[in-house]
Amino acid sequence: MLSFPKAFLALGLLSVANLAQAAIIELNADHFSVTYETDQLGPYAQGIVSDSQDTVYFNSNSFKATAPGAQGVASVLLRLTLTIDPGYTFAGLSFTERGNYYLYGDGAVNVETVVTLADLATPDSAVLNLATGSSLDVIQQLTLWELGGVLGPVGPDAPQTLMITLDSTLFSSASAGLAFIQNTYAGFQVMTEPAAVPEPSSWALLLAGILAALLVGRRKVHTPSWHAAVSGSVKA
Repeated sequence: MLSFPKAFLALGLLSVANLAQAAIIELNADHFSVTYETDQLGPYAQGIVSDSQDTVYFNSNSFKATAPGAQGVASVLLRLTLTIDPGYTFAGLSFTERGNYYLYGDGAVNVETVVTLADLATPDSAVLNLATGSSLDVIQQLTLWELGGVLGPVGPDAPQTLMITLDSTLFSSASAGLAFIQNTYAGFQVMTEPAAVPEPSSWALLLAGILAALLVGRRKVHTPSWHAAVSGSVKA
């Protein structure tokens, strides 16, 4: 039986382990940043920002489904918070995932992926549905596969904070033989544009409007005192 000091120490170590497991990671790229909780990565390794500074991607060597004479299913659900830097607007998201597969005998493999992009300030969202269909049919050869598509922009306004949700599932089945499929990469390329800056003519109109409003305000302030002066002289 654990003594009280040892029991408290064990609970403390467990709490620290849980906090470390659910740490929040922030990846900073050009014009945007991505944050996520590490405990939802599943088979993916920590995220990486590409050398081009426009893509955040995740690698894996354990996201796989294998079916030697049976069925195999593997899935991952990943949520990322995308924040656009001040001075820029969100223009779209290009998603790519890839991996490889192997078939021997009577078998089949497939991939089904849903990417959802949601504006956190409004109900606006966009959904990308991806599936390989029946094209993964090369036998007795390790073969590459790739899926991808483009999402956004989302809604009539330019959101600055969005939620990206990746829901990807691998399927393999083989009544006889072997079916193997693996997802090794998932990448999110974020497209941004410089925020619109008013043209000089727009600034001139704005300043003219402000000046006119100030002049009207000054006239309103002085008019009552002038009327009061006139009224006083008449009464006298």
